[in-house]
Amino acid sequence: MLLWVFYFYAPPAGQGLPVRLSASLLGIAMGAGRVVDALADPPIAYLSDRIRSRSGRRRPFMLVGAPLLALSFALLWIPPREQPGMANFLYLATMLGAFYFLFTVVLNPYTALLPEITAGGEGRIDMAAWQAGFSLAGTATAFVASSALADRFGFPVMGFVLAPVGMLALWTAALSVKEQPITEPPVAFAPAARAVLRNRPFQIYLLGLSLLWYGLSMVNLSTALVVTVLMGLPRSAVGTVLAVSIGLTLLSFPIIGRLAKRAGKRRALLSAMVMAGLVVPLIGAIGWIPLPLSRIAQGYILVALAGPPLAALFVLPNAILADIAEHHGAVLGHRSEGLFFALQGLIFNGTTSLAAVTLGVVLEQFGYAAGGDLGLRVVPLIAGVSVGLGALVFTRFPGGPSR
Repeated sequence: MLLWVFYFYAPPAGQGLPVRLSASLLGIAMGAGRVVDALADPPIAYLSDRIRSRSGRRRPFMLVGAPLLALSFALLWIPPREQPGMANFLYLATMLGAFYFLFTVVLNPYTALLPEITAGGEGRIDMAAWQAGFSLAGTATAFVASSALADRFGFPVMGFVLAPVGMLALWTAALSVKEQPITEPPVAFAPAARAVLRNRPFQIYLLGLSLLWYGLSMVNLSTALVVTVLMGLPRSAVGTVLAVSIGLTLLSFPIIGRLAKRAGKRRALLSAMVMAGLVVPLIGAIGWIPLPLSRIAQGYILVALAGPPLAALFVLPNAILADIAEHHGAVLGHRSEGLFFALQGLIFNGTTSLAAVTLGVVLEQFGYAAGGDLGLRVVPLIAGVSVGLGALVFTRFPGGPSR
């Protein structure tokens, strides 16, 4: 969805697709969807923490939510009109709201399983790496498949083909985990949320990672445009470029795992944030870098350089947050893993909403088509500054359980 929604609804000129929405309205619709996601995170997480069923706390949400999430994804690609207008804006905002709400219903309980299945931190980095590895492998497959399907059959067919695959993957995850029974009584929402929000390491983690996520979200949302406009490749190559990126990221996982075990998760993540802050601004200089290389080669070099920091950013944040949540539960005597991941999601969704709106405004003001691509060069600069500020904040993160 993040790869194609901007490209599908507000494609650059000359790509053979109708413009269904202006870039600024598209950014607002995506921001509105993220607001729905953010508002849904705390209540879904609280219910997930509180429920006591024979199937567990997390699995019922995943089993019920997966088919509805798949349906909402498929419907994203069949807007009511081929021309821009309010009908398309309202339709997209509604579908994105449904998609992000159901994404929360499924993914918050899923991520909250990590502290439980790695109790005491045993094997947590390895588990997070395997989790991220399978996620990335699936994402790479989806990138290649979505490019091929959209290019040959169109985006609606792509949506209806990939939706059931995603549903089956989520059902597999839900059915393959056996949750441990919880005997402690649930805590009321307000005191549980206050305790989580007062957790000092969590506050620093949230601020630093939010700045990082704001910058990376703008880059993620504009990926298809960078490949087709700045690198000058056809639409069918978008999935290939991203598959290469994911392949290099996967190859970096063992390095990140060893670094995190040797130097600590905190130091490894901080190093990745610094490296990302150096690489991201260079995306805007593709074709301008003073090297005897084509803009395609420059783009692929940046893809290679992004591999190690992306690997760390996929693996370490959830492992660190699991440490924070487990330590919090041990100190207070009640478990609120879902709330930790939900409040992270709430803040991150807010920053992603802001990133979508910022991206839409910047692209519309400065341009994002061949011959007028200044917007695509300004966005990575804004993103790089945000990532750098996030790294600066994260230097205040303490040692302790996530050292």
